[in-house]
Amino acid sequence: MVATFELYEDRAGKHRWRLIASNGEIIADSGEGYSTRSGAREAIGRIREHAPDAAIPSFEDTHFEVFRDTADEYRWRLVADNGRILADSGEGYASKHGARDAAARVQQRVTDAETTELGDA
Repeated sequence: MVATFELYEDRAGKHRWRLIASNGEIIADSGEGYSTRSGAREAIGRIREHAPDAAIPSFEDTHFEVFRDTADEYRWRLVADNGRILADSGEGYASKHGARDAAARVQQRVTDAETTELGDA
């Protein structure tokens, strides 16, 4: 299966890339915009350089992930062993440290938490 990198400019005037499979499905995207087209091209070059040796995580255990979102804030999410997201921070944090601390607090308190049912769903 052959995939193709596509460069484009979004509505905000940022340059982005996406990787398109031969069936037309988007299989990866830049996640952030670049101020110049050459910046997006350089990112593609770095991906081509580093992706072949990158480790693919195996979801053997449920775990917390901390990541930076498109608003440039840090968030946490709890990912199940099958890769599904079980919970997330719901709000962004200014620092990676803040998001890690919040995830650690959730991890510490989740086993002691009581369940409250709110209304009929």
